[in-house]
Amino acid sequence: MFEARSIAADETRSLRHRVLWPHKPSPDVCTIDVDEAEHAHHVGAFNAEGEHVGVCSLFHQRSDRFPEALPIDDDVYRLRVMGTLPEVRGQGAGAAIVRYAANWSREQGAVWLWCDAREVAFPFYERMGFEFVSEGYHVPDIGPHRMMALKL
Repeated sequence: MFEARSIAADETRSLRHRVLWPHKPSPDVCTIDVDEAEHAHHVGAFNAEGEHVGVCSLFHQRSDRFPEALPIDDDVYRLRVMGTLPEVRGQGAGAAIVRYAANWSREQGAVWLWCDAREVAFPFYERMGFEFVSEGYHVPDIGPHRMMALKL
């Protein structure tokens, strides 16, 4: 059983480094330009022992790649920099994060939750109800991605 809850931006860095960006020199540089934005909301997943095992960040943000399938008037949140420790994958930590993110985004008035999904995470996001809304593209140093979205 995992609990997802709000965390501070600086609490995301260690897991981002371990799970998403091990190629970076240290957790201190595992930040993104909108981490401290007013609309930013950071989420952690914790196991029954209280250990921090997963992370994501949410931003009130559209994309210039936003497809016509998602109406321009609909409010959106972006799920970004999400990951869980390898030892808890498939056990529900990621699902807890996405459920929290979807509920929180809906409470903010969002109609869509979208993400740039890594190819390895496509099946996970599909199980969580996300649909593909773009063709594939390559993110430098990380690999193949596709935009996916969940109607809230």
